[in-house]
Amino acid sequence: MSLSVMQLMFGAALVLASSPVLANEKPASSAVAPLPPAYVNCPGISNVPMTSDAEQALPLRQIATLSCGQQVSVLADYEGYTAHIRTSDGREGYVAHMYLTTATPAVQPELEFDSPAPVSNAVPVSGIVRWTAGARGCDQLTSRGRKVESATANGLTVQVALQDTGWKLHASVAVSNGSDSQVFVLPRLVTLDELTPSLRNLREENPAKLARSEVNHQLMRTESNAVPPPSAIVLRSRSAAQVSGVTYRGSSVDDYLGFNDESASVRAVALKAAKLAPGEKTAGELWFTRDPRAHELSLRISVGDLVYDFPFSFE
Repeated sequence: MSLSVMQLMFGAALVLASSPVLANEKPASSAVAPLPPAYVNCPGISNVPMTSDAEQALPLRQIATLSCGQQVSVLADYEGYTAHIRTSDGREGYVAHMYLTTATPAVQPELEFDSPAPVSNAVPVSGIVRWTAGARGCDQLTSRGRKVESATANGLTVQVALQDTGWKLHASVAVSNGSDSQVFVLPRLVTLDELTPSLRNLREENPAKLARSEVNHQLMRTESNAVPPPSAIVLRSRSAAQVSGVTYRGSSVDDYLGFNDESASVRAVALKAAKLAPGEKTAGELWFTRDPRAHELSLRISVGDLVYDFPFSFE
């Protein structure tokens, strides 16, 4: 019985498919080159913003905060200002080149502190509550990469962070009223004093005027975080010169600064006057004149009949 042309072609295909040489071959398209790894580099800052746009125009359309040493994959790099990356959890966005490196980050030893005191009320001295690590009513935490000092007295909790934008000093302030009476929070009663090398008051900037220059000046970008000076930290073992490498290990104090939306405009996030009933809280941002020589500073907030004094230092 004669075979048709179609049957002959089908049989030839079966013979070729069973060939051991061809059976071991794989299509070239099945081998996908792995994405190049990179690590987040933090030169003098505690975290890096990842945005949804390559230009990183202001106000920043921030979609994630990357931690120092975090591994990411580079999806595209056209040698512009930013690179297109993907995080380990699948989020994609853009990061400035200066914050990426191919060098594997070294493991930094963690400083050892005396165990922090449980959340309680500090004892004011002459109406002043001065923050000191490990003291009663004082705590520390990290909020969105910011080093935060927290103090509680008479049921009132005040939390602050201080950052250098390279143009202005940026203070984040939060107040939570856990007392039995209402209190007023007034931005004009917040002061920032330079203690060294000069002793002077740093002028508060008007947020309305700053908003006009928001496109040209990165008010929300952080170049460095202020940390407590050695005099305000109780170290158990290592040198006080390593204060800038502190990994805060606070107690169960709540993070009140984290409620503020820093992706909004300068005018929207600025600290506003507020009357807080018991159980209410408020948070906002303030900007002050920057002195590049400033080393130790004191941020003071008046709430109720108390003045909360928070010491900071730029290493």
